[in-house]
Amino acid sequence: MTPLETLLAQDGDSPTLTDLGGEDTFWQQADTLAASPLWFRAAETLLAEWDTLHHPDKAADFITRALTTATSPAAADDLLDQLVEHPGYLQRASSQLNTLALERSRHHTTPMEAELAGLFLEAALRLALPGTTRRYGLLDRLVDPGATRAPAAYARRVVRALGTAYEHWRDSDLLAALQHFTQTAVHGDAAYELAMCHLADAANAPDRPTLLAAFTTARSFLQQAIDADEDRPDAAAYLAALDAVLAFDTGDTTTLTTATCQLRRSLTEHAMWLTGTRTHWRAGRYDTEAAWYTLSLDLEHADAHLDQRLTIWPNQTIQHILATYTAHRSVRLQPADAAPGLQVLVAPRIEDAFANRQGLLLHLRGLVADAPDDWDANAAHQLLQAIDDRLQADAPQAQSEGPGKAAAAASYPELAAELGSQLLASLPAHMLTSLQAGHADWEATLISRLPIAQQHIYNDIIAVLKGCDDFQHPTVRQYFAHLIVQTIRFLHSRTNRARAHHTPRFAYLFAPKPGEKLPLEETVQEDLHDYLYGNLEDVDIEVTDRSGGRADIEVRFPGFSTVIECKRTKGKTTRKGLRRYLGQTVAYQAGGITLGMLVVLDLTPKPSWIPNIRDDMWAEHIPSPVPEQRDRWAVVVRVPGNRTSPYDMTTPAMP
Repeated sequence: MTPLETLLAQDGDSPTLTDLGGEDTFWQQADTLAASPLWFRAAETLLAEWDTLHHPDKAADFITRALTTATSPAAADDLLDQLVEHPGYLQRASSQLNTLALERSRHHTTPMEAELAGLFLEAALRLALPGTTRRYGLLDRLVDPGATRAPAAYARRVVRALGTAYEHWRDSDLLAALQHFTQTAVHGDAAYELAMCHLADAANAPDRPTLLAAFTTARSFLQQAIDADEDRPDAAAYLAALDAVLAFDTGDTTTLTTATCQLRRSLTEHAMWLTGTRTHWRAGRYDTEAAWYTLSLDLEHADAHLDQRLTIWPNQTIQHILATYTAHRSVRLQPADAAPGLQVLVAPRIEDAFANRQGLLLHLRGLVADAPDDWDANAAHQLLQAIDDRLQADAPQAQSEGPGKAAAAASYPELAAELGSQLLASLPAHMLTSLQAGHADWEATLISRLPIAQQHIYNDIIAVLKGCDDFQHPTVRQYFAHLIVQTIRFLHSRTNRARAHHTPRFAYLFAPKPGEKLPLEETVQEDLHDYLYGNLEDVDIEVTDRSGGRADIEVRFPGFSTVIECKRTKGKTTRKGLRRYLGQTVAYQAGGITLGMLVVLDLTPKPSWIPNIRDDMWAEHIPSPVPEQRDRWAVVVRVPGNRTSPYDMTTPAMP
């Protein structure tokens, strides 16, 4: 064992390049390290210090070359998991990694080869999902008929990859390929994935017959999965969820209650089964189960009230009704502006209840006019619009183009754009005035509380985000504006933090003491998460299965969520330099709104200058590389770290 291999073999974190004698020493022994059983430790060292490498192309070639002959599934799995999310490596070697992954997925004769082939196939899929590589070579591998004769270790991963690929691309060939596995040793997994595919089709169905047909097929495959494997709480959970939705549609209270209880038991069993296991990149399926569970509870709550004669319900009850009304969004299988999905099944019963009982309708209008902060206002307006359409269609002398409708739209153009002129015409004057005042005042009130410099930051960011269609949605703008304000306050707080008074948790903001290392990106990630969690509540850290990757911080709001990517850098901290991180930032926007945030801990030395807060936060517009696809936007925050005290600073050199 060479001296470098001895260092790599030590327990704990991978050694730094300095520990290994520097980058030049590393390249002198690169051939030996690439063939060593410890190659993956050397690769992790390169990935950890990518931003400081003098020869990143050599690093990319070393890693790809080592993967070519890798024989350890555990080592390959860990490294591939890092590579498919590493922007520096992917910038130089995404095509080579994709080619290698597809080639290695072809060899699956022995159990060891089968395990490795499955891992490389998943890596190719994870590259294709966010658009890092083209998917055509992957599709060819996924529909390979020879996979059905491969060992179970490979066949099972092909089945799961087929299910994920179909949910993203809706290619009928993928569904046909899945069908071929129903007669193999992995038929239970194949049946489950087929059920998920048809369930996704149901949630995106354009009409009731299509949705019910997809539900029927999904139920059949779920039952096959349960029959094939004794322990399938995941399939049992989805089966119970479908029964709950169908029972709500028919008003079958008994079946709805029974199905909800079964769903609760199945999810508990599944959670216990997952406890202690490694979080996988596709673990989001469990998150979807939880969404179906929440939906089933809302269905049960709504069912308990819709047939009551009581018309004055608590706000919480109305919220349950609205969550049920927008059920297709509750399971997050497509954006809110897609096909109606589950709404075509559950909405008619709710609309009937409100349209037939004037007291309910008036109560809903009153609540919308003075809505609590946690309301899904978009769902309420959508319900009101549907009811008004129905009532107006039934009216004996409807005047769809009457002067009242035109006058209301002309007097309140912003409300007309948001709610529709027909709904505005049906509202009394005092309610229109109240809605207009609330629409105009919330943002002004929010910004007026900020100091002048922070107001300038906000206004500059908003000027860039005006081009983002998603940001123009009232709900997105309202909640994302709050996130911007909280992040401005976070940046202001951390910029002003004094070294003499900081606690250990804020040490990452200051120059390390002699012998100490610079902080990792986790420090700013955890600090920002804790700050936002105390101000925005629904904030998670290290969330898996977000656009095929793992999100550093996810902030969830009613109807949408946004991801905050956290990085650290020791060089290239200019706006242009930080754009290298925007690729990974906007990759998380593949499954939701085209709006996110990048937070970078700036660890460059600051002997004489700390940027003004206005220079440390801005918005970026990232045009799509494909003309027919959507552009994306990101708010960038540069947190000044590695700082010294003002009295230690020297006068900046004049240009």
